[in-house]
Amino acid sequence: MKKLKIKICILGMVRTNCYIIRGVDSKEAIVIDPADDAATIDQYLKDNALLCKGILLTHGHFDHILAATELADLNHVSIYAQEDEVEVLGDPHINCSADIRRECALIPDILLKDQEILTLAGLRIQVIHTPGHTKGGASYYFPDHAVLFSGDTLFREAVGRTDLPTGNSSKLLEAIRNKLMLLDDDVQVYPGHGAPTTIGYEQENNIYLTKEGALLL
Repeated sequence: MKKLKIKICILGMVRTNCYIIRGVDSKEAIVIDPADDAATIDQYLKDNALLCKGILLTHGHFDHILAATELADLNHVSIYAQEDEVEVLGDPHINCSADIRRECALIPDILLKDQEILTLAGLRIQVIHTPGHTKGGASYYFPDHAVLFSGDTLFREAVGRTDLPTGNSSKLLEAIRNKLMLLDDDVQVYPGHGAPTTIGYEQENNIYLTKEGALLL
């Protein structure tokens, strides 16, 4: 199995995981969820002589997107998001940026479909539509590397909240059970907040994926 180089930058008021990803022998990189600090991310890219090839958004909440437009402009790259997330990204009241008085709205350059395969920075990526935390949430699976970036859909021993605009607990659990849990047990999962985990670990230890735990949502 090929390996990825994954740099985790923990950024912003709610400690969002921003990921800078590249192949082991590559200087081309992808940024997932740039949070609120374009300068820090851009400096890391420069310090390591990396060429950013695109920005992937797992969903539209403010803590994942505030720096997206600035970082895209600095690096002359496109912003990618799942096609059902346009409304969330474009409305400060739905993406909750208005709640913190830092109103943010953006229009993605490229809209992605469920199960679409794209190649970016020389890496093959499967788009998995995982609604529930938001209606257009997406997880990004790198099948050649057995790595999944789950955004705020799946966490270590937890799942994403569903009480914000466009959230839906039944859709969240359906997406996790019927899409993410079908991946191999050894797939590494990198969530939007907190520590990494694996699909197998969550199958055994995530209470929210049991009938009793689902009632907690």
